[in-house]
Amino acid sequence: MTHHSGESHGILGAQLAASFFQKRLSLPSKVIGVERNFSKEKLLQYLKDYYQGKESIIAFSHLCGRRDLIELMKELKGKGFITLLGGPQAKQDYEGEPETDLYPHRFKGLKSILDITYQGPVDGFCTEDFLKRGVLIEHPWTQDLFVEVDWSNLYTFSDCLKKTEVRIGQVLQAIGCPYSGTQQTVSLPPPVSLPKREIGEVEVRSDGCIFCDVSRDKGFQGVLKPHEVIRQIERLPEFEGSKIPFELIDEYPLRSLGNVLDEVAHCHIKLSQINLVCRVDDINRHSAVLQEILFRAKEQGIKIMFASIGFESFSDRLLQYFCKGITLSDSVQCVETLRRLKNRFGNHLLYRRDEGAHHGFIRPTPWDDGETMREMDKHIFLYRLFEDILPNHSTPLIIHHASFLGDWIREIESKTNITFGREGTWIEWWNPSSDGSTSPRVESSQ
Repeated sequence: MTHHSGESHGILGAQLAASFFQKRLSLPSKVIGVERNFSKEKLLQYLKDYYQGKESIIAFSHLCGRRDLIELMKELKGKGFITLLGGPQAKQDYEGEPETDLYPHRFKGLKSILDITYQGPVDGFCTEDFLKRGVLIEHPWTQDLFVEVDWSNLYTFSDCLKKTEVRIGQVLQAIGCPYSGTQQTVSLPPPVSLPKREIGEVEVRSDGCIFCDVSRDKGFQGVLKPHEVIRQIERLPEFEGSKIPFELIDEYPLRSLGNVLDEVAHCHIKLSQINLVCRVDDINRHSAVLQEILFRAKEQGIKIMFASIGFESFSDRLLQYFCKGITLSDSVQCVETLRRLKNRFGNHLLYRRDEGAHHGFIRPTPWDDGETMREMDKHIFLYRLFEDILPNHSTPLIIHHASFLGDWIREIESKTNITFGREGTWIEWWNPSSDGSTSPRVESSQ
């Protein structure tokens, strides 16, 4: 079970785990992506019918902060299912927040509703692990991973089970993000809705981006060998004579993308489109390399799409708070590079909102005041970011309890009588309370 939007994109982690269970452990498995607003009654009935006469083992992954999935897990546990959690933040979500005895409102973790929690690559899981109960199993990351994904094992559920034909896949190249190794300390003021003078600034350590939960989950564990990347591409489904578009999972993809193009040409693999999710500094540092990549992509009839670039903000102050390691000037340079290359390479370079890209833009944040809002709006207008960069909907700042921003919130709680609401695995920075009252809820687009 995992979160899914219902679109035709695959879920690499969950499908990889299911493929491992089936191929290496001879355990028939399928992935069910549960859409928001699903019918719990119909899903429970489906599971009852599916497991009739079988041992009821169900694994969860990629919860995406959804309380409904946590409640589903709890209910299945109560019905006698063996519950397993793996994937992103499994260990952190199992353990929960610190000092819950002193702060009962904090997220207590999922220990009580999980039989098995697994942290790390699925390669280390063995049949005997299914017999364990109430345990956290940790397996170290290596660059020698099982990557034999079955792309046909994905289903979605809203009010019934539907087979999903994956039209956008993923290829793993880097395990985690190299930028997560950048350690820094930043002083953060409290949310603007709180009295700054009474609380004061809070000094917080961050490894990489301060809102990132991945840095505490796995950090950076290296890059796969080139032949393993090509093997994954070879296994992708085909559509109209070419491999389906895929995301190359690597926050700094430009350093090796040229080699990928060389290898697929050498192996006579026909690609249609490569999607990149990357940082601003990768584009700025490798603009000449990117131009050469686009020349070769055009020769091979391949589209390179920057599906999401982590701009996050167009305010230098907020970028500093986010520990992004970039400035507004860096973002402007990146946009100008993309626009210049777009004029030269046309549809072989995709990056615009109207071409399907959805770039990182975090708004609202806890620090939005008149000054930052005016600064942001001025830069958006001055650099015409509304034309091609800004997404249709911004993403509110999400604080996972295990991110470094979680430390910031908890420090404020420890210094004051203020508590912040919790929703699933998220901390609601917009929902402070010192007398039982709460602020209006911010709806997330995630």
